[in-house]
Amino acid sequence: MTGLRKNSTGRIGKAAAFLFLLLFLPLAARAGGTWISVTDLETLPENPQNDSFTGEIRITFLGDCTLGGPEKMRNNALGFQRRIEENGYGFPFRNLSVLTSRDDLTVANLEGVLSDRKLKKEKKKWNFIGPTAYTQILAEGSIECASLANNHTQDYGDDGYLDTKQALDTAGISWFSTETPGIWETEDGVRIGFLGVNYNMTGNRYKRYAAQSDSLRKAGCSAVITIMHAGTEYNYEPPDDYQQQIVERAVSCGTDLVIGHHPHVVQGYTVADGVPVVYSLGNCSFGGTTHAKDSDALVVQAVLFFRDGSPEKIELHFYPISITSDERYNNYSPCFLTGEDAERVLNKMRRSTGMDPGPWNEETGAVVSFPVEKKTPVDYNDSKE
Repeated sequence: MTGLRKNSTGRIGKAAAFLFLLLFLPLAARAGGTWISVTDLETLPENPQNDSFTGEIRITFLGDCTLGGPEKMRNNALGFQRRIEENGYGFPFRNLSVLTSRDDLTVANLEGVLSDRKLKKEKKKWNFIGPTAYTQILAEGSIECASLANNHTQDYGDDGYLDTKQALDTAGISWFSTETPGIWETEDGVRIGFLGVNYNMTGNRYKRYAAQSDSLRKAGCSAVITIMHAGTEYNYEPPDDYQQQIVERAVSCGTDLVIGHHPHVVQGYTVADGVPVVYSLGNCSFGGTTHAKDSDALVVQAVLFFRDGSPEKIELHFYPISITSDERYNNYSPCFLTGEDAERVLNKMRRSTGMDPGPWNEETGAVVSFPVEKKTPVDYNDSKE
């Protein structure tokens, strides 16, 4: 297989051993249920919260995924398109699917546009695009949901953004964004809300987020998860002002968990008023560059424990990864790290926030648990902004 020769042998061998251990994790049901894209809050009917479910729900979160890249890299021998042509749609997430195929839902940050049209790109340093057929990469990687709340979904304007959403809809991949929150109703009737935040949460953005959060609760969501795409790129020591603002306001509105990305590097976690916050997962399958500045990243799996319909504990499993399984260049196929490599990533987390993700375990990753506290959301209409 191209790109998995000589220098990558040690890394691939360790990853293979790790995958064997992961096979003995508890087997969760394949993602099912119903997805609701909330395009109009006022038409979202109120719904009673499920008060009968007792059990656990596993959700896996992946960092920045660029399925494609800059147009100038389209014919590059080391580019994303060439890797897909040579290895097929299953190549990017082949090493991670042992987690993503055995959870209840996988959410990836889709950073870029999927379109088959010739579109005018926005004036910016980096514009990412790939064909709509690349939705099959998500499908074969057992990734059921994409966050579009990031700074690259508009790389080709409104037309590119529309094409991306339509491509995901056609492929049966759920999505949510800053203006369109999502509700996932599991096969057991538990509703979990997803909110996306890009860049900051000032003024009307804050009011919109708070209104969305309130509507999701009224619609019967037992838990609300916020995806934060913010922070200073290649900064290992969060939070910057916008990350801090987003976390404070998301927590004040009653979110249960915050998962972040955008800085392209691993940042640690914290606990804000009882709410677990992971500042940055880093990249994942990232087609934006052939040689990454930092290949270390994280996959996080959140296990939500419910009793009588209410979450009582959130358990976070941190799995260190490399965004490439070839040590010579980025081959866009992440792999799990083990041993000293895994500890290196966990140490980055410790230095980043001072919080310890716990000891590394080859079966479960590094694990931390948080009791879910009852929260009283603020009234966003009282905000001075």
